[in-house]
Amino acid sequence: MKNNNFRRFMLLFALGIAYGFMYVMPYMRSTFYDQMIEAMGVTNAQLGALSTYYAIACTVSYLPGGWIGDKFNPKPVLLLSILGQVALCVIFMFTYTNYTMAVIVWLGMGLTGGFAFWPAVMKGIRMTGTDEEQGRIYGIFEALNGVASMLQSLAMIGIMAIVSSTALSVGFKSAIACMGGMSLISGLLVLIFMPKEATYASGGSSSDKQKFTMKDYLSAFKLPGTWIMSILVWCYVTISAVSSYLTPYCTDILGMTAGAAGVIGTLRTYGCRLVGGPLGGYIADKGFHSVSKEQILGQAACLVTLGAFLLLPSGTGNGVLIALMLLVGVSMFLCKGTYFSIQAELGISTKISATAVAIATFIGYLPDMFTGPLFGGWIDTHGNSAYQMIIGFGVATAALGIVAALVALAISRRVARRAQNA
Repeated sequence: MKNNNFRRFMLLFALGIAYGFMYVMPYMRSTFYDQMIEAMGVTNAQLGALSTYYAIACTVSYLPGGWIGDKFNPKPVLLLSILGQVALCVIFMFTYTNYTMAVIVWLGMGLTGGFAFWPAVMKGIRMTGTDEEQGRIYGIFEALNGVASMLQSLAMIGIMAIVSSTALSVGFKSAIACMGGMSLISGLLVLIFMPKEATYASGGSSSDKQKFTMKDYLSAFKLPGTWIMSILVWCYVTISAVSSYLTPYCTDILGMTAGAAGVIGTLRTYGCRLVGGPLGGYIADKGFHSVSKEQILGQAACLVTLGAFLLLPSGTGNGVLIALMLLVGVSMFLCKGTYFSIQAELGISTKISATAVAIATFIGYLPDMFTGPLFGGWIDTHGNSAYQMIIGFGVATAALGIVAALVALAISRRVARRAQNA
């Protein structure tokens, strides 16, 4: 039994770091913006456009990727995705001065990270535990991928700092090689710890193990639970976008120092994930025995903590602002850490899990397409007063999240009654 638990944890660990490593390179401009501009010889607009190409490739690939994730064993799907990412790192390492090749690489990363990898990872996580353990499992996974992303970013920063003292090109290539090497390590861990014939955990029914058909794929679109999960993802993604404006709001309006804001922004991104994800899972499984109830708590916490910023006067002390910003971060990850673990409660079988995740991701991440231009336009038009509009938008979104979580709770009770009467 202990050996089985060890293998389950190591599989979860492997999936966590594979996921964390997969998304560092597409977003590396957040850490190496100036270095990429100089090394690649591109304009700011060209560098920004790479993110657009990546988002488009991810978006169009989610739905067919969900079908792949349910149709085939997740192990080869994950390994092919990881090896594809390693290959793209190698290609970019030798062609980074060619912008056309960079576009091709970023489009390719949209397929390796967004096509079948994402839903297959989510399905693999669900398969590591029973329905009663899903909250904790997804929460731990959220913490693990946060640690992986942070470690890889720090490793790249260290390599770039040490090697770039000789030549920027050498340091840049070394950082990219680091990404490829660490992704390869995560692939080896998946190869070792994921069973050859991945089976569902004890919470899965025998029907979950039957052959996946197109009828099953289409059935995921008809489930109310799939759409409720999509709304919950939508709310998190929108609130996350809103939270990114808290830093300039605190510095430009409330008087927080820029240095303190930068440190807290980093802690909100990484540190709060390490706390909020596992905490949300524990509350869902051990406290409420319900992911739906935990989602109500998380969305309500987002509403309260974001709403508090609307009431703060200019000149509020750094201590209060720091505490509130961190509470917003923890509240967000209370939601993110468990929104996919709600599947069992919503009656989404493991058989169509990858498809349901793909649908929820496709819909839920649409705010990434419009919130930036929308909020930026508000700031250009209304100046500093736009920040309160943005935060108000986040509060309204959290209210929508509470409603969605309440509907999820009602669905979960119906699902439980059907299971008892079966």
